[in-house]
Formats: sequence, C-alpha cells, structure tokens
Amino acid sequence: MLALAPMTLDPHREYCRRQHRLLAHHLSIEAWCAGDDCILLERGHLQEFLKLERFKSSRVQWLLEDIRPWFKHTEPVYAGPEGDLASLEALYLSRVPIARKFLIRPDPLNAEELISWLRGNGLRISLLHDISAVIPPSEEQIVTRLALLASGLAEP
Repeated sequence: MLALAPMTLDPHREYCRRQHRLLAHHLSIEAWCAGDDCILLERGHLQEFLKLERFKSSRVQWLLEDIRPWFKHTEPVYAGPEGDLASLEALYLSRVPIARKFLIRPDPLNAEELISWLRGNGLRISLLHDISAVIPPSEEQIVTRLALLASGLAEP
C-alpha cells in the first residue's frame, strides 16, 4: 500500500517550530547544568530571542506546543485575565509537575523575590539570567554550543 506524504506545513509555522525547539533544547541544558527542574522565563527574554514586540495568541499556543517534549509542565503567567495569551508575562518551563499554589504569584514580589520564595518552598527553579551567560542567546550561539556539545568538543 502506498503511504501518503504528510501535508507540507506553512513555512512560517515551520520556522517558528524550529526556533521554539532550539530555544527549548538550550534551556533544558541550562536547567540541567544548574541542577534545576524549572526555569521562569520572563516575557522580555522571550521577546528578545524570538525578536517579537508583542505576542499573538496563536504564537504563544505554538510555543507551548513546541516546547512540550523538553518541558512537559509548562505554565504561562498572565499580566491580564487568565487565558489571555496575548498578555503573557512569563512562562514556567518545568520537567516536573508544579503545584498550583506555586503558580499564584504572591504580591508584591518581583521576579527575584518570587524565585527566592519558590526555592524556599522546595521548587528547584531559576531565572534564565541566573543560569545562562548569554541572554538572550542568538540562534547562532545556541546552534554552535549544541554542535560543540554533541561532538564532544565542549562540556556542559
């Protein structure tokens, strides 16, 4: 029986998928090297890496879908009403489940205070700028680092 070739996806969607996967792979290595299960990725860092000024809900949905193989428990943090993907403030990227109590931000904590509070409650989490030397890393920097790691020419 003849197998049908999968439909070609929209080139923009494929570009975004590759960009999201590259970021997820990089972040998973950063978290692993730091001994963390979770990263709190702030909107500004995400905007810089993706080179976006604002997020459309479809792009956020794609991002959440594309990074799931690396971070099974991804939780968005909204500045506006929950579920308004365009008001994305940050993302919890985690390889382990996060208790709901940790997803409610106690006011008036800034990001560093929030991380300190979460760590004090047993969650192994960091802000990206605490565990990564280059923020935001460019795609070229990530690909170079991953190639060096994969070839054994660099250490994590």
